[in-house]
Amino acid sequence: MFTAILDFFFPPLCVHCHREGDWLCAEARTVIERQRMLIDPILITGVDRVIVRGSYDCPILAQLIQKLKYHYWTGLSEVLVGVLEPCRSELSGLADAVLVPVPLHRRRQRERGFNQSLIISHALRRVTGRPITPLLARMKYTAPQARLSAVARLTNMIGAFGRDRRVASWPPSVILVDDVITTGSTIAECASVLRQHGVRDITAVALAKG
Repeated sequence: MFTAILDFFFPPLCVHCHREGDWLCAEARTVIERQRMLIDPILITGVDRVIVRGSYDCPILAQLIQKLKYHYWTGLSEVLVGVLEPCRSELSGLADAVLVPVPLHRRRQRERGFNQSLIISHALRRVTGRPITPLLARMKYTAPQARLSAVARLTNMIGAFGRDRRVASWPPSVILVDDVITTGSTIAECASVLRQHGVRDITAVALAKG
């Protein structure tokens, strides 16, 4: 009911053509559906497999991520279920895995108001049926990766993550969730913490490869 009221007063606008009616028009959906899913497009230390929905070079997929991350269009969460649906078959064999969103630092969370990786995780939970378990915490406030060079990104994340103090036990298998994977440094740092606590199998999932 609340969503319907919001849609009445603030109707969704397509991220691509900006027409009212839906977050992705039929044309935009078709473009994303035709995006080839990328399996292991990058080798990341500590990660067993990498699954990425498409390339950031796809303008519509890039626009979707930008609207979610920087323009606070959290209504896109419903659209993400359809975007991530092709990941179902690739993740079907990970029956014991839990979804772990890459965490934001508390300061960044306050600035943004939400964690886009958590929103993506909620969509992926609806696709896979796997539970969301926040195992990690952001230990230091870092410069946004998107503003850094490839070399700077590799060092920016060192020591950025630790265990969430609320964790009582660690699962054997984890699906790390983020919006974009570029150099893989963020995911590698997360994976390092998970390995230190006995996680044996780690899959990384992202919307796009930068």
